[in-house]
Amino acid sequence: MYYFLYPVPVSIALTIYYFVIKNREDLKRNAIIQPLTTLVAIAVAALSFLHPNVSPAYTIWILIGLGLSFLADIFNIDMKNDKILLAAIGVFVLAYCEYGVTFTVFSGFQPPDWLLGIFFLLVYGFLMLYFGPGLGSFRVPVRVYGLVMPFMVWRAASTYFGGFFNPTQSILVTVGTTALYIGDIEYGIHRFRKPLKRIYGPLLYEGGQLLIALSCSLFLH
Repeated sequence: MYYFLYPVPVSIALTIYYFVIKNREDLKRNAIIQPLTTLVAIAVAALSFLHPNVSPAYTIWILIGLGLSFLADIFNIDMKNDKILLAAIGVFVLAYCEYGVTFTVFSGFQPPDWLLGIFFLLVYGFLMLYFGPGLGSFRVPVRVYGLVMPFMVWRAASTYFGGFFNPTQSILVTVGTTALYIGDIEYGIHRFRKPLKRIYGPLLYEGGQLLIALSCSLFLH
């Protein structure tokens, strides 16, 4: 019943190692560890099929998002290379949009969603004003990507108001998608505003993906 928990220690260890080598700018090891860590999250989600209360359709949708993220990880090794970064942004747009659509398909729209939507639009507007001066040729891709990210978190937070997800799952997907969002905001600061001495995005990214993957095995009905 709890097979989905077996890969979690491996995921945590790889995530910490990924954080270390990312900050060392060890591209050779990063090319292996980054996709591998996401692959472990895929295994966590896939193992939900062995859980008695699994929702196969939901797991499949999450696996698609994780699979797209895995593909983006392959592109996203050298983030200083503009062409590689652009390709990664394109694939991550698809992955994170897919997550947002998934939460909406299963949870639907609820009256409180509109207030949350306004909040996230304000966050989007503020961030685009903040990043705007340094975007250069990335102005359009970042504006599109910057809209998809809060959409994903918005739809994850909306699961609290529907009947499909239990509170634990809602917490997992909301914290998970928020971690992805914060990690990308941090990278945006690092890339387009001011280089940071240390980035925590690797912990936020892989940790967020793991939390989303864990939500597949925690249905109570």
